[in-house]
Amino acid sequence: MILKSLKQLFNKPKIKSSAWDIAGSGRRLCHFQPERGSINSLLTHNLETLRSRARGMVRNNPYAANIIDTIVSNCVGTGIKPQSKAKDAEFRKKLQQLWLNWTDEADSNGVNDFYGLQSLVCRSMVEGGECFVRLRVRRAEDNLSVPLQLQVLESEHLDNKSNQTLANGNIIRSGIEFNKLGQREAYYLFREHPGDGSLGESVRVPANDVLHIYRPLRPGQIRGEPWLSNVLLKLYELDQYDDAELVRKKTAAMFAGFITRLDPEANIMGESETNEHGIALSGLEPGIALLIIIQTS
Repeated sequence: MILKSLKQLFNKPKIKSSAWDIAGSGRRLCHFQPERGSINSLLTHNLETLRSRARGMVRNNPYAANIIDTIVSNCVGTGIKPQSKAKDAEFRKKLQQLWLNWTDEADSNGVNDFYGLQSLVCRSMVEGGECFVRLRVRRAEDNLSVPLQLQVLESEHLDNKSNQTLANGNIIRSGIEFNKLGQREAYYLFREHPGDGSLGESVRVPANDVLHIYRPLRPGQIRGEPWLSNVLLKLYELDQYDDAELVRKKTAAMFAGFITRLDPEANIMGESETNEHGIALSGLEPGIALLIIIQTS
């Protein structure tokens, strides 16, 4: 016993395979093998799926929809309301009126005012990961207070399949054209939403005419990731569990009692019988009394 204790005392400690527990390769971590690609590579291959599942979850799951609503409400609040600091009071008044007039005309689709557009842009960014706002300069004969309108475009409008090197040395990555300095030169956008079925060819729009709104989480990230990406699986599983549990409880609540009898020829669910109004009894319904036949030998 003493000899065994001495051996344990002087034995060299086992050298760990890694200084970090999570960097080890033991049994507990054998299935933990995350992707090692760059953020842009991962988004190029997975963004379409992430986006469609995020949108589907928001459409069908009230918890996901409430998450989006809460984020948009907290981010936008009352919206951007600029105030002129000009010293001339008359000029400030005219400028404020011009601003108010333009806010009603800002939407190129004529649906929202400028404050509604802010909520729409935020919602599109959170749900789809990113949003594009195209600056549409109008003609003087269009009779607008300011010859400028904003066109809000969803993430799907960007031609994600457009990847090439141009003759001038510029590079197109995921539908975005970069110059030799890595600065954005243009976006390749579809005229119509691809989900409408009329894909067509994308058109080159100068970067100065496009606002690309997204939340970069890693250096060099050029596309946006849907904000619900890391909780979508949990939300989906919880939704499936909640639905299954609801059906189980609903089915159990339909049984009010069981009636036993010895007639093996009778229909066990009572489909051939009628109630006092002459209506046939069939299937499960709340408060049903199920007939159970007892077989005797």
